[in-house]
Order: sequence, then structure tokens, then C-alpha cells
Amino acid sequence: MKTAFRIIVIVLLVIFYSCKKDDVTIVDSSISSEGVISGIIVNASNRIDSIEVHADSIGLQLGYNVVFAGKKIGKSTVSSDGNFSVALTTPILSKIGAIPNGVIVSDTAAMTGYVHYFNIYAHKGGIYTGKIYKSNEPSYTNFKAGWSVSSFKYSDRPFTVKGTEVQYNTQRDGYIEIIKINYNLTFKKGWNELVLKTDSYSETATTSTTVETYSNIVISDLQWRYYPNNNALTVRAKTQGVRCLARKGFLFK
Repeated sequence: MKTAFRIIVIVLLVIFYSCKKDDVTIVDSSISSEGVISGIIVNASNRIDSIEVHADSIGLQLGYNVVFAGKKIGKSTVSSDGNFSVALTTPILSKIGAIPNGVIVSDTAAMTGYVHYFNIYAHKGGIYTGKIYKSNEPSYTNFKAGWSVSSFKYSDRPFTVKGTEVQYNTQRDGYIEIIKINYNLTFKKGWNELVLKTDSYSETATTSTTVETYSNIVISDLQWRYYPNNNALTVRAKTQGVRCLARKGFLFK
């Protein structure tokens, strides 16, 4: 009886963990270590015909709009069904800057360059029309718990980043944004896909708190999506007015 009971318990455990695994499916990265990004833009449907990938961008605030200017490191046509493949050149590399308290970098001499999630531009007939994100949401809402998006970073060597960065951003009216970013990253030499996930978000009339995680875990619900100009940025219009959220963390400054 004891043997039979143990067998039943083992079978139930196997079924349980198999189901858990199916709930979250880990898939291969969209970028090779040599820098070829490929995929299918699920909502392209002839709305765009090419994309450009930029790196090392600088954000310019123009009213409520943010325009990001950087070095173009790749361009690709997009088929009518959304297929694309673009080979990236090596971005400008720089050493990791100041490391926040609570974060440990295994090799601070590592040289890196990045393509942030808002650095892939969509065009139609040579005209810029919006952005391409690899995300799990049809609209760009990065303060929503569960929202995830991919960025891409080049490294000249293997290294790891572990720990938690805490940011306090005070607005002109005294409103405070608190952002906690957990890092659990392992870089290989070459290109790496990094997934930013919003773990939780809460807000009062005077303060917001966001908890996020950067990891190498690429989940199957992340899809390449087209975001037209009028849906390419997140704004929060509540009691404190309009606020733009552009999460980066020290690795993307």
C-alpha cells in the first residue's frame, strides 16, 4: 500500500509541475548572438513596409512627445504578413557607468551598447509611422502589472548583473515616482535579449510605486507588435496631470 501511495504521489507531482510549466512557456530569443533579429509582427497587415533599428538613443522632450534620436544600426523590409529579419552592426560601446547601491556587476570593465524597446521604428512608403515593440500587450501600458517588453544589448564579454536598483523621481509639483528594478541577468558575448516585466504598480494622489524585473527569460506571450504614433507612448492622466513613463534602469542610461 505504501509503495502504491508513493507512486500515486509521484504521478500527481509530475502532472502538477507539467501543468505549471505549460502555463509559462520559455522560448528562444529573437536575436542571435551575432545580431540578427527576426520575427513576425502580428498586427502589421500591410500597415508598414520596413523597419529601422537604432542604438544609443537620446530622448528629446517636445511638449508631451518624446523623440528618440540615435545611430541606425540595421534596416529591414517587412513582408505583407509581417515577417522581417534584420542584421545589426555593432553599436557604440561604453563601459558600465555608476552602479547603484544594491546591484552587483561581476565585471565592471564590460563594454556594452543597446537597442532599447523604443528604438525600433516603423515606416510605410518611406514615412515614419510608429514603433515596433516585442511585448505582451496590444497597447503600451508599462505601469500595468504583468506588462513585459524586450530590449537588446550587446556585450564584449560574459558577465552578470544581480540585485535591486531603487529610483526616486520627484516632479515639479512634488509628486514622487518610486521605481524598484530587480536585476537577474546573465550576459553572453555578443547580443542578448533582456525582458523587462512590471511586477506591480500602485498609486496615490502624491506617490506611485512600480516594481519591475530585468531577466533573460523570454516568454511565449511576447510578440512583435506595431504601435502607431498615437499609441507609442504611455501617459498617465490622473489627479497629478500627464506623466510620461520611460523605464530604463542604470544599464540603459
